[in-house]
Amino acid sequence: MKKIKVGYISPVNPKKDRMAWSGTYYNTFHAIRDAGAEVEWVSYNTQSIIYKLATKCASFLYKIAKGKGSSTHSRVMSKVHSFFVNNQNLDKYDLLFIPGQIDIVAGLKARVPAIYYTDGTFNIMVDYYWFGYSKKAIDEGNKLERKAVKKSKFNFRSSHWAAESTVNDYGANSKQTYIFPFGADVPQDCLLAQIPDYKSRTLKLLFSGKEWDRKGGRIAVAAAEYLNKAGINTELYIVGPTVKPEYIEGKDFVKFIGYLDKNSASEYEKYLSLYHECSAFILPTRAECAGLVFSEANAFGMPIFSSETGGVGDYVINGVNGYRLPLSATGEDFGKKIEEVYKEKAFDQLSNGAQETYKNSTSWNAWSKHFKEFIEENFEQNGE
Repeated sequence: MKKIKVGYISPVNPKKDRMAWSGTYYNTFHAIRDAGAEVEWVSYNTQSIIYKLATKCASFLYKIAKGKGSSTHSRVMSKVHSFFVNNQNLDKYDLLFIPGQIDIVAGLKARVPAIYYTDGTFNIMVDYYWFGYSKKAIDEGNKLERKAVKKSKFNFRSSHWAAESTVNDYGANSKQTYIFPFGADVPQDCLLAQIPDYKSRTLKLLFSGKEWDRKGGRIAVAAAEYLNKAGINTELYIVGPTVKPEYIEGKDFVKFIGYLDKNSASEYEKYLSLYHECSAFILPTRAECAGLVFSEANAFGMPIFSSETGGVGDYVINGVNGYRLPLSATGEDFGKKIEEVYKEKAFDQLSNGAQETYKNSTSWNAWSKHFKEFIEENFEQNGE
């Protein structure tokens, strides 16, 4: 049977760039290829002087007209950026795949079906990730989101949270809206996380996040502090922040690692080794679309303790691979939940659940398998 030909639209080379959008471009490109499709990068030369100048002018005009907001979520930017894509022969493909890039999606003029893949919608991001937007900017952003959803025959979202907003807020067809959780860019033969040494009553927790406040850094520290007071010798390893938070000064049980560059082989190896050396992952995040760190923790069979917010529920399943606590939960609440799991010696059970979650849902292999099923359902059987 003839392979489906997919045009992959992205601002960077998805064949080689493993860092852009936390590796999402790279991994989805290869996952589509591994699903049996013929996939080709559609470049629109974002580094050209003309592109940069046009973008700068569009941003300036947007700010004058709309005030504080996101110029990417505007019709003027959509017209500018989509011009560089629409001047190519897009109709030679059977399907277009556009990760992010709402401005490109909304301005597409191709006659072939398109997939719009993202981790949130404009409506749920305002006053969640983005604050202080003007009314004009919000109105403009919602108009562009609705246009992009309408232009896409298929809407892929990284969580049920994002998918529900796509359907309920923007009128997407629920039967053509799919859940495709992000995977983890880790070696397939990675060593599993350590099960705690219950006899010595010790525990190593891992926290990974650049934005200390949004990721709930203080709550994680307070949880570790509670566990130490409860008689479980706990160390908390902190990865991500470029500057050591003053809050952890003098707290010997906190091991500050700081920012690790995944482009550096030695630092990336150190980063992965922490998942193996620690026994549980804690991220009491205040706002989260789809943290790739959850997929990484699942890959290492590491139980996760996080918050009930955003798209976390597709990556952390209560009682299976960890627990989601309400946003109102304190550090002590997190500490008590971890203590409960520790006393029940349930880390093995949650570790097995994490591995299964990774295998079936939050790995790029699972993504590729699901994409193959999507192709068979929508193209080969229906003959599109």
